[in-house]
Amino acid sequence: MKLEYDPTADGIYIYFNRKRRSFRTKEVPCKHHVVLVDYDKEDNPIGVEILGTREAIDLAGLPRAEEIAALLQGHGFKVLVSH
Repeated sequence: MKLEYDPTADGIYIYFNRKRRSFRTKEVPCKHHVVLVDYDKEDNPIGVEILGTREAIDLAGLPRAEEIAALLQGHGFKVLVSH
């Protein structure tokens, strides 16, 4: 898993693997952020883009939320995980 942060856009992209080409993108409903999940042809999630990360990041409904939370917290981001 790899994280890229763009402070100008206040956005994070998290790569789940080395696949860089998405087949489809799905927006995940979230009150505080724009959250987009990219999927490959086999419908496996390959990455997540989160915009609006200055506040605590809500990971509810995201694939691999616990792994994402650990990665974000390791980079100093505040995280909310709802079950």
